[in-house]
Amino acid sequence: MVQAKRKAKSEPLVRGEAVVRGVLAATLREVARAGYHGLRIEDVAALAGVNKTTVYRRWPTKQELVRDALLSIASDTFAVADSGSLREDLLAIARRIAARGAQAEYQGLFRLFVVEGDDPELAAIVRSLRANFEAVPRAVLAAAEKRGEIAPGVDANLLFDVLGAALNRRLFFDRAPVEDAWLQRLVDLLLHGALARGRARGAG
Repeated sequence: MVQAKRKAKSEPLVRGEAVVRGVLAATLREVARAGYHGLRIEDVAALAGVNKTTVYRRWPTKQELVRDALLSIASDTFAVADSGSLREDLLAIARRIAARGAQAEYQGLFRLFVVEGDDPELAAIVRSLRANFEAVPRAVLAAAEKRGEIAPGVDANLLFDVLGAALNRRLFFDRAPVEDAWLQRLVDLLLHGALARGRARGAG
């Protein structure tokens, strides 16, 4: 009995990066299928091929598990390309969003936030994700400003919010294909606006 307790204490919280990735991937699939309230740790563990205690050991609550699962895809999606061009950086991020959004699993996640978005735990997850990634748009625009591509004071969060809103409408409401030519037109519109060259701001 004593040996068993010692073994349990010495067992690492995570049995390798592959296990972590497997659990997070299983969580994304299950929450997209069953919803946040319908998600069960037992189902996640079974899908990942691990014991449920392995999951609970690292993620004591469902909220923590779902947060880390969403964080894992957000980290990849919003990684800064740092191409040396604001247009290319925005296109790289937009292409990753479009590629993920075309998958049934991520369409399920979007429906989850539409249906259960007012849940306090889900709302807290969203706030946490935004806090983790709010530096990304600032970094992209700060680099562009340093290169002389944009004027000082551009609202980075607003630019990315509009980009995300346009993509979400196209992907999840219109259910239209997101072709690269469409992405390029979207990014160009965001960067250059709709006014003719030389037209004074606010003129009309």
